[in-house]
Amino acid sequence: MFEMPAKRGGVWVDLGGGTGSNLEYFRGAGGEDTLSATFSKVYVVDLTPSLLEVAKARVEERGWGERVEAVLGDATDPGLAGLPPAGSADVVTISYAVTMIPDWKAAIANAKRLLKPGGHLCVCDFTVDPGSQSGVMQKFWTFIFSTDHVHLSPDHVPHLQAEFKQTLLQRGYGTFPYVPGVLKCPYYVYIGQKE
Repeated sequence: MFEMPAKRGGVWVDLGGGTGSNLEYFRGAGGEDTLSATFSKVYVVDLTPSLLEVAKARVEERGWGERVEAVLGDATDPGLAGLPPAGSADVVTISYAVTMIPDWKAAIANAKRLLKPGGHLCVCDFTVDPGSQSGVMQKFWTFIFSTDHVHLSPDHVPHLQAEFKQTLLQRGYGTFPYVPGVLKCPYYVYIGQKE
């Protein structure tokens, strides 16, 4: 999220935003609130009521009140009540959620619909990478993640590149909780601009 283009006074939609933890990136080291200074409105969208309850508590605790809306619903639904109008968002993020959305192309299409021309889509997620992984490791990670209903795909990045003007693509390998540190899965960070 550190590379996220944040336009002062802009509108941010966090699809698959869960507990609203991404909002914490806009709290300075001393606890100062940079979210309110950066965005006029933020929408945290998630399908899980219990996660959004945590997001609402976080918003209340931080004093973000009317600036942040928690929207219960499907990230793929262009008619979802509570979303901003089409073409009005400056930035849409999908953080470690594309792999959990069965119709992920519909989620990307909805993100594009929400963005204004020149707006940015920022996505980060785990993946498989035929360019740097053996077939065995691709199958291993695909199986491991699928046991938790997370579906890795090498198709995400090419689809994003086809839909947006790429401004950033970073790839790397990372660890995650409860797995020995010697086992690392590939991930990507993608930022694209709507033309």
